[in-house]
Amino acid sequence: MRKTFITFVALALCVSLNAQDVKTLFAENPDRAANNMHSYEFVEIKDTPAPKGFKPFYIEHYGRHGSRYEQNSTFGNTAIRTLSHLDGMGLLTADGKALLAGIQAVQDEHVGMEGMLTPRGANEHRQIAARMAKRYPEVFKSKVRDEVNCVSSTSQRCIISMTNFTYSLKECFPAQNFTFSTGERYMSYINPSLRVYAPGNEPPTPPAGARPQMPAGGFPPMGGPRVEPPYAPAPGVPGYDFSRFIIPLVTDLNRAMAVIGNPEPFVKSAFSAASYCQLIDFLGIDLLGKYFTPDELEYLWASGNDSIYRMWAASLEVGDNIRWAARPLLKDFIDKADEAIKPGSHRSADLRFGHDTAILPLFALMGVDDLQGRRFKVEDAHKNGWYAFQQIPMGTNCQFIFYKDKKGEVLAKILYNEAEISLPGLKSDIAPYYRWDDLRAFLMKQYNWE
Repeated sequence: MRKTFITFVALALCVSLNAQDVKTLFAENPDRAANNMHSYEFVEIKDTPAPKGFKPFYIEHYGRHGSRYEQNSTFGNTAIRTLSHLDGMGLLTADGKALLAGIQAVQDEHVGMEGMLTPRGANEHRQIAARMAKRYPEVFKSKVRDEVNCVSSTSQRCIISMTNFTYSLKECFPAQNFTFSTGERYMSYINPSLRVYAPGNEPPTPPAGARPQMPAGGFPPMGGPRVEPPYAPAPGVPGYDFSRFIIPLVTDLNRAMAVIGNPEPFVKSAFSAASYCQLIDFLGIDLLGKYFTPDELEYLWASGNDSIYRMWAASLEVGDNIRWAARPLLKDFIDKADEAIKPGSHRSADLRFGHDTAILPLFALMGVDDLQGRRFKVEDAHKNGWYAFQQIPMGTNCQFIFYKDKKGEVLAKILYNEAEISLPGLKSDIAPYYRWDDLRAFLMKQYNWE
């Protein structure tokens, strides 16, 4: 598995990438096809010098948990059942047997760890914190500001991410005092409900006794109908010709296809298992790069990419509801910044640890969820360069870095996955820095839905 970080930020800042470009990205690193399950990528960043006389003094942060185990340990069942059946018929090649063994190993590793943080995820947060410490040491060396407040989602993967992040900071600045909180009272902004609708855009009230319907952005129940032996081939017509994928796996394609039927469920199950290899890289298993071509990855990736855009980003269809739901988190940023800026404050940083379902809507509310301020129809997201593996990988983070001069004037800049960004809706003659009064007014306008 790829254990080195790959140049990434320049890609995220591009205006638009076409279909050929995404294939190039997958050829460079097939793991990117995993969408929001893609591990964090980083490249060295050069900070824009702050205006003369301004020094950093306070940081606000929200970080998605790091790489984690998938939330169920059945994702490979269809692929395992199919390959095992073919193996029993003597139809698997050495590559087919190796794929079966790899998928089985990945799925077995998930048993008893569903949804938990992986070692890679812990390391991602330690490294993000270490880079924060290295880039902004003045924030944590202050003799006055020695308080770091940390709030986490109640989810284990977020709490353990917080633990690793703060441990890394504490190693660098032992004089800082950390406080830790988690609980349902914090979840309204750490993990806001995406069922919150903007005024005037509420769904109609269902008739009394009506069966509840799944909300926009909801998920179907985990798993599916259990298929017991004897093996039954999948019905239906595939949306893609997977012959190239299957041929190396079997000794007789015609016999194998008679057993498999529609190959799409089988291939998608194998793709899921292959996508999760990067999250548990300590196994040393790489299935995406070995078995899938960039063309196949593009097909398997695109619908998932657009689904993520629909559920958590600023799509034209439901994006206003998503942005509305992020308001409590944005208000928390504003309120805590207001307190930290006051004379006599001892706060050096406010750190939050949560989920993609909060941070991507936050970026949508600020108008930067594609770093251009653009919005698309759901089905057009992947066609316009909105790529989930760039926008919301594991460990995605938002940072506000605050600066002030001796006169007490306050500036701030915003980092998206540690890279400086400019807000499309707010101009600044010192970009990427903003005068806090201007930035605050802009953010309050977003919060008040004006």
